[in-house]
Amino acid sequence: METKKSVGIWIRVSTEDQAKGESPEHHEKRARLYAEAKGWEVIEVYHLEAVSGKSVMAHTETKRMLVDIKTGNITGLIFSKLARLARNTRELLDFADLFRESNADLISLQEAIDTCSPAGRLFYIKLSFGYSCESKGKYHLSQK
Repeated sequence: METKKSVGIWIRVSTEDQAKGESPEHHEKRARLYAEAKGWEVIEVYHLEAVSGKSVMAHTETKRMLVDIKTGNITGLIFSKLARLARNTRELLDFADLFRESNADLISLQEAIDTCSPAGRLFYIKLSFGYSCESKGKYHLSQK
């Protein structure tokens, strides 16, 4: 019998996003519904409200989440979109490496990324670079 996937939910919402109606509660509800639809069990919720996405690795909640990944407490992390995880290319790539080393998955709802496949990992890396450039004002993903 296959064990149920244990996942965490990552909530990082800026003040600007909250003003647009994207509350932490909204992000958590979407992630919980996704996990339920997949038959996964939500074990932890990591809250980084009003934390800049430019550097999240040193944050207490990030450290707690990484311990949970390394110990196998969770085997996946659901977040609303890649830019909510982080906006720094190095940190996004570090997350990908750390998750891969722990046989854990990154799951982005908006971009439909699940890093359990090679195509999902490649897509994650490409978007990581794009979001980093966008946050620096050098490029916008909506540009053609």
